[in-house]
Amino acid sequence: MAKRNKIKEEGDQRLITLVEKLQNQIALQQDLDQTTLDMSDDNVVASKILRAKYSFLYNEARLRHTRFSGITNAITQ
Repeated sequence: MAKRNKIKEEGDQRLITLVEKLQNQIALQQDLDQTTLDMSDDNVVASKILRAKYSFLYNEARLRHTRFSGITNAITQ
């Protein structure tokens, strides 16, 4: 049973790391989008894909009841 918990914790940590990474990418992209006058179709599509990935991983973390006690709490926002 302990090995199973350890595997879940490792998976949860990787999931949290990915969610935080995507949060940072979205924040950077939003800053760039505000300074861009005319976004290309490729940029719009890339933005939607990034948000879809974030949404999927965020929901997955919530379904897994992932807990995180770091500085930024990505899951319980």
